[in-house]
Amino acid sequence: MIIGLIFFIISGFLIGTSRTAKADTETRDVTVPLKSAKEALQYVQSNQLKKAEERFEKDKEWWFANKQKVKNSSLDLAQQIDKQIADVSLAFVNDDQKQAKDNLTALTTSLENYKIGAFTDNQGQTKMNLSIYITKLKAAKTLMQNKNWTAAQAAVQDLQQQWLAVEGDVVSQSQKVYTDSERNLVVLDAYIKDPAKQDRAADQINQMIAELEPLADAHYSWMDAALIPLREGLEALLVVGALLTFAKKAGANKSRNWIIGGTVAGLLTSVIVGSIVVIWLSAAAFGQNNTLINGWAGVIASAMMLYVSYWLHSNSDIAKWNQYIANKSKQAITNGRMVSFAFIAYLAIVREGMETVIFLIGMAGRMSAGQMTVGIVAGFGVLALIAFLMIKVGVRLPLKPFFIISSAIVFYLCFKFMGSGIHSLQLAGVIPSTVNDHLPSINAFSIFPSWYSTLPQAIFLVAAIFVVFYKQFRGKHI
Repeated sequence: MIIGLIFFIISGFLIGTSRTAKADTETRDVTVPLKSAKEALQYVQSNQLKKAEERFEKDKEWWFANKQKVKNSSLDLAQQIDKQIADVSLAFVNDDQKQAKDNLTALTTSLENYKIGAFTDNQGQTKMNLSIYITKLKAAKTLMQNKNWTAAQAAVQDLQQQWLAVEGDVVSQSQKVYTDSERNLVVLDAYIKDPAKQDRAADQINQMIAELEPLADAHYSWMDAALIPLREGLEALLVVGALLTFAKKAGANKSRNWIIGGTVAGLLTSVIVGSIVVIWLSAAAFGQNNTLINGWAGVIASAMMLYVSYWLHSNSDIAKWNQYIANKSKQAITNGRMVSFAFIAYLAIVREGMETVIFLIGMAGRMSAGQMTVGIVAGFGVLALIAFLMIKVGVRLPLKPFFIISSAIVFYLCFKFMGSGIHSLQLAGVIPSTVNDHLPSINAFSIFPSWYSTLPQAIFLVAAIFVVFYKQFRGKHI
């Protein structure tokens, strides 16, 4: 079953690889409207709305002459520009300076995206690459240096959305740069919104540029493709492996079947979504939803894994475990807990599977189909070997060390999933992207400088310490 799923994944990516978009040879000359929009924005900022409206006429003239041409390239982008033109016109009619400023800023961003090809075309393909992304980072930096914070905020929000089109390029080369960049995108947004911290935004964007530039001209091989499922799948494998090993020790075959069922369901979900993205959508179009899925899956799985970690730790007493098995007889594990284990396995697989799908799609056009196939097979092959060894070694471990090690691993992943899940929701705009400079930032534990993610992690940690000390104290007094 799992081998079949792997080859299904491979075939889906080969379809995507063979469907490479043709080079965009058309000339996208937006010199006149872009210049007019920027000049109109300057007039609006100095409260000269009449002069701004006069300059804006050049944008309207260009749009009426080129609307169909833009539609032929990207209907989505054409609809954005059309709405922005209408909104700016209405703002001038109402003498609304703020609306004129905001919509002219948005129009300028859309025109710049059209100029450099940073949009999703009508075939679902994106022209965005890491070099273009770095160029946009530098443009946002210039806005910050000029203290044009409204435009800078719009540029950063645009960068957050377009990060989804290049993150696969980054994570395949450096997990650290990938994590740093995602953190910096949230920090940038928070700094720009806070007048007291706006001057620090340039430092964050400088760090992003410095870290991303060495990766821009990368050449990929099968090893890069292999590292994606290996990196993303290892954490999910630790969760599923711990649950399966526990079920085997308990002699609970029914529970083991539930865990395997949840794992297969997670794989199927990832494969189906991956096929939909490859055939009908683009990675960029799906990416925002993927961020939400990762966020909510991480938070929910974390809450459930906290209980599993506590339950494993509480059963590390051999006498208590033997009594538990005796009480449960052949069933060993309650039906409710079996469903919970299956759901945790499902969430862990889906969370990492979606990431793997998006990352591999991002790399599909940058290497041959043969190398992509070899890389995916190698990555999943190593994962299968690790899973086999985990279960074999785990079963042979004495009962007490097994429970202690398993509970520690599950708690670590619970702690990490909570931090990364909330961070993903911040990146998606569901949770405010506020940061606190006094909080630490530790990638290995998904600790980010925001109370929204750090406070739940701190509560989890305090609860774990309390349980450990309470159990030791109670054990000494029994």
